[in-house]
Formats: sequence, C-alpha cells, structure tokens
Amino acid sequence: MKIIIGTKNQKKIDVTLSVFSSVLSIEDMVVEGRNALSGVPEAPHNQETYQGAYNRAAECYKEVGADYYIGIESGIVERYGNIFEEAWAVVISHDGTERVGYSSGLMLPKTVVSRMNAGQKHDEIMAYFDKEFNLPDDNRDTWSRYTGGNISRQVSLEEALRNALIQIAHSERSLYKYQ
Repeated sequence: MKIIIGTKNQKKIDVTLSVFSSVLSIEDMVVEGRNALSGVPEAPHNQETYQGAYNRAAECYKEVGADYYIGIESGIVERYGNIFEEAWAVVISHDGTERVGYSSGLMLPKTVVSRMNAGQKHDEIMAYFDKEFNLPDDNRDTWSRYTGGNISRQVSLEEALRNALIQIAHSERSLYKYQ
C-alpha cells in the first residue's frame, strides 16, 4: 500500500505509518511525504485548520499512484468562549472518497490567550516562552510546551487521523459499513 501525506514533517509521517498499521492492520506499506501547501496561515484559526488539512490532501491527490492521500493540520479554535488547539485530518482514497476526522482539543494556557488577545501572534508568544524556559529551537510540539512535557501533540495528530481512518476500517457491527 502506498500513502502520500502532504508534509515533510517526520512526526506526521510517523503518525501516519503508526495509525494506518494499527487501524488497517497493514504491514507492507510505504508512506511518502510531500511539500504540499496548506494555503492557510502558520497558526491557523477555526475553519482554516480543516481547510489546511483538506488543501494538503487535495494537492497530494493530484499525484496519481497512491492508495491514500493525507492532510493533517493543527490549529487554534474557539469553542464556547475558550481557545483550544486541535488537529484535523483529511484522508482521500484513490477513488476520490474523502473522510475527515478531528481530535479533542487542549485548552490553551491563560497566559498564552491573554497575550494573543493583546495582539501578539501565537508563534511569537511560543518563541518568548521558549527563551524563558531555555527550550531548544527544534521543539515545535506546542502541546508539550503548554503542559511541561506531560502531553505531546502527537496524541492529537493520531486521534484526528484515526477518527478519519476508522470510517474506512469499520467492523461488521459499525454503522460506517452502510455508507
């Protein structure tokens, strides 16, 4: 099986391999990363998060020869007056069928939200705290940074992709089999 994902981010490539192996029970698979454009800002908000995942999958779908084309995007969403970070995944099958999933959200710390409300950009805020806590430049895992290493963003990436992929890998007792 061949899977093309719209990113060169190794964490997202590894997540794709792991989730496909787990959900579809496939051992012989190749996951290839592509530099697909999300078409959304670096820190997408609300609908832009889904749109970024969709754009990445759709760009990869133009390339013929894979079984699945994947887009995964993390972003910031407002729900019920609170700000969360969540991930969205879009899976397009070789026949053009689309499946979509998203993760639970992690509420942003109040200090981050208050700085955003004051006009600072999310990436600038995170850079400030990286210096404050002397974190290395290669640590781009926002969930880990919010929680002091207790939760990784990988959790949300896996959940979003699994929630999309389960629509394909359903059991006989699943309502997805009637689609």
